[in-house]
Amino acid sequence: MELRQLLYFVTCARCGSLTTAAEELYTTQPHVSMVIRELEKELGTRLFLRRSNGVELTEAGARVYGYAQDTLRNAELFRSVGREQREHSLRVLTNNSSNMAVMLTAFYNERTRNDKKEPGLYLQFTECGIEKMIALLSANEYDLGFLFVPDTKRSVLRYLIDRRQLMFTPLLDTDLVLYVGKDHPLANRSSVTPEELASLSFIQLEDDFFTVEDLLTGSPAFSKQTLAIRRVVRTNSDHMMIRMLEKTELCNLGSYWLRDTYRQYDFRRIPVEGMQGRIAFGYISRKGEPLGADTADFLTFLHRTLQSDAVGAR
Repeated sequence: MELRQLLYFVTCARCGSLTTAAEELYTTQPHVSMVIRELEKELGTRLFLRRSNGVELTEAGARVYGYAQDTLRNAELFRSVGREQREHSLRVLTNNSSNMAVMLTAFYNERTRNDKKEPGLYLQFTECGIEKMIALLSANEYDLGFLFVPDTKRSVLRYLIDRRQLMFTPLLDTDLVLYVGKDHPLANRSSVTPEELASLSFIQLEDDFFTVEDLLTGSPAFSKQTLAIRRVVRTNSDHMMIRMLEKTELCNLGSYWLRDTYRQYDFRRIPVEGMQGRIAFGYISRKGEPLGADTADFLTFLHRTLQSDAVGAR
């Protein structure tokens, strides 16, 4: 039995509907049904009666509901013990991003050099999609969630996070760019048009709700559905991305943040015309909750680095 199963069960019981529970859990109704069936099979009893207007707890389900609530509360207490012992901690979520790995490494080195007499910094870092990010932040398992949001999806993000008492704080606007290896035929280009992208082959990160590729739907050629991005490789691995850009003629469509992130690999970064300042980089946090000292320190460090990087790019 997993805590995830109990969370799904408690959410379904509270909502009285598998569909509503799926929306709250940021997953699909069939997936919720599967998890509940697995739990019922493991316990050897039915937990819900299926009605035309939703679900209702069985007698056994009502007993399990009380136990499940207690178990979930106790699990949070277990997690809090570990957090209390780590006086200095930073818990960060992000979209797949080498930029954030660079930032956190630099911050960790700066902190450990300066804090000679203080306990070391405990760092928890996870890459994930927006649905998991929202769920983990809402559950207080992480402090900040960093992501890139195309301007076409800002209102959708606001809708998703308002429901969970979260807020998005933008840090900077960045561009849609094409990444290619140093030997790619386009390596010496100063810019490319959206239309030219249709002739290229791409390695892209696994689909997320806020994919930067959505920006192309606003360009005339793509909005007419006469062109499309040819995705040859899908991955959630930054190592795979780097290797493919180094050794093949595949391209990557992404956003521009830190100048030096890929410098060691000698990749080329080519702006896509008409797509400047169309992607917001920022973070999601919980509304009305003060940031911890280490989290605030990291944001100060991040602001300072972004400003320095912007000056260096001029």
